[in-house]
Amino acid sequence: MTTSPIPFSSSPPAVAWIGLFRAEDQPVAKEMLDEMLLVSRDSFAQEMRELVLHRKLDGSGPIGLYAERELPKRFGRPHPLFKQSRTKVKRAFGVGPQPVCPTRAYDPEVGSEGLVAQLITELCREFPKDFLNHPSPDAIRKQKVRRFILVTDFIGSGQRAWTYLEAAWRVKSVASWNSLRKGGQKLIRFEVVAYSSTPAGQKRVEKHPCTPAVHVVKACPTIDTVFTSDDIRQQVRSLCIRYDPVDHDLTESLGYKGSGALIAFAHGAPNNSPRVLHKRSRHWTPLFPARVTAGTNAHFVKEEDADAIAKRLERMRQRRLAAGNWLNEANEEVRSLILVLAFLGRGPRGDEAVSCKTGLTVLEVRRMVSNAFNLGWIDKQRHLTDYGQAELALARKNKTKKTPLSVEPEEPYYPTSLRAPRRVSS
Repeated sequence: MTTSPIPFSSSPPAVAWIGLFRAEDQPVAKEMLDEMLLVSRDSFAQEMRELVLHRKLDGSGPIGLYAERELPKRFGRPHPLFKQSRTKVKRAFGVGPQPVCPTRAYDPEVGSEGLVAQLITELCREFPKDFLNHPSPDAIRKQKVRRFILVTDFIGSGQRAWTYLEAAWRVKSVASWNSLRKGGQKLIRFEVVAYSSTPAGQKRVEKHPCTPAVHVVKACPTIDTVFTSDDIRQQVRSLCIRYDPVDHDLTESLGYKGSGALIAFAHGAPNNSPRVLHKRSRHWTPLFPARVTAGTNAHFVKEEDADAIAKRLERMRQRRLAAGNWLNEANEEVRSLILVLAFLGRGPRGDEAVSCKTGLTVLEVRRMVSNAFNLGWIDKQRHLTDYGQAELALARKNKTKKTPLSVEPEEPYYPTSLRAPRRVSS
């Protein structure tokens, strides 16, 4: 019999860190850790791969993949991504950008772009007709590349992704390709694929003149978006400011530009997360020292069992649903379906919002929404129908030993005929 993984907030490193807070603040610190998105190395590689492959289905023609990284600048502007001729009509030429290249000789540190570059290399080797690895201008022309996809692990403030797109946009040939149309579509389209993004960062990137479409694996929980209670939200903000080991700044204490991103990867934590998590002082030992997660990432496990789903439902204030016997009777697919249904009944209905609260990937959310619609549980606007309300009401019946959601692990069961809906109270 397998045991359920312990929550990250109950792991030895997290318990030791929570112990640094005063007794009255420890429950708030634990609440913050419970809402964090913790991404293991395997989850990052697998789910990023799935998203890039999913993007391949949207259109024809080869795709150019580029790993986001810091670029050299002059007078605050990035150097053009490709070389250009000095003629009146400028033409891009030369090689494509290096996937990994430190901008400062005295700081040869390689960040997440190393992992992203490896992912790109593997995809290009496996699907050489579909993906090109940092193609040059000549390769774009010769192979008729129709999409420029920037790949990154995380969009925090959006500054670095915006800068990379700007470097490409400064190349006259690239801007020209984007403005030209063939068959009603742009000659080349821009996209950004990231594991996660803050809402503010995504908006900034989408406002770039090349009008990129941004796609994420999972929405990033932030202090402003993940807590359903205003009281808890303010308590977490206050905690991060009061315990900030730097200077208790009302904005920067929450992370770069006040992002308040509650996320950490196995390869590191972003500077957009609260400084109390990664900054050190004489009186403070961070959970992720210098944004390094090597000492804690062994506890970054994906929680998908009944207990994990129940805890998510409780944090969504769905206590009766969390106590229902259906959790132990249903398989993973049905648990996810009911979890999404429960959130649609109370919260925002966008893909990213549902992903943020349920912990599912955006692609999983879309699949669950499609299933719920086909079952007649939600309408086109994702509002719960009477049938959907009735299913949740049945799942809330704690004493029910067998529900329509009881399924065999091998073949998920979805009811094809439902009883007449009745008025229920939540």
